[in-house]
Amino acid sequence: MADVGPIDKLYTDAWYRKILEVSQRQSWRKAEFTKTPWKMFLTGVPLEEIIPFLKYLGKGFRLPKAEEWRKLLEYSKELKNLKRELIACLEAFENLPAPPVLFWIEKGLYPLVEEGLLEMIETEKSPSKDEVICIGKAWQGLWPNTFSPESIKIIDFVLLPKAVGFRVVKEV
Repeated sequence: MADVGPIDKLYTDAWYRKILEVSQRQSWRKAEFTKTPWKMFLTGVPLEEIIPFLKYLGKGFRLPKAEEWRKLLEYSKELKNLKRELIACLEAFENLPAPPVLFWIEKGLYPLVEEGLLEMIETEKSPSKDEVICIGKAWQGLWPNTFSPESIKIIDFVLLPKAVGFRVVKEV
């Protein structure tokens, strides 16, 4: 988002400070990630502010569909068991991924579907003004819940913005 630069009032320092009022963040390097891991992720960004970012990324970038997200959940345990192989593959690339990516994999914070954040998904249904359509399960320390990760939830974004994040997928 920072690379996009300001778009009207979006992605400015003032915009980011407003996001931080709702959802404080911490450095991905800090040890507290075991107690408050959700603070490593950007949450509380409304859908209408995510859309310009997706357009900036280019053709094919979007929020995941529920069935895509559920497939990731289905294979999440298998992916976690491939941690060493995944790190070796990423380190073999000429352009290494951003340092937080390797850190998250090393610490087992992937694919982050069994518990993590509620994630906005792409749907044909349009939510009402203050609602978002999500999938996933928020960390218990962030928001105690009994959600099943694979179920779709309609969340009042005004009441729970710090538990709602987003994942970007690219169609190929």
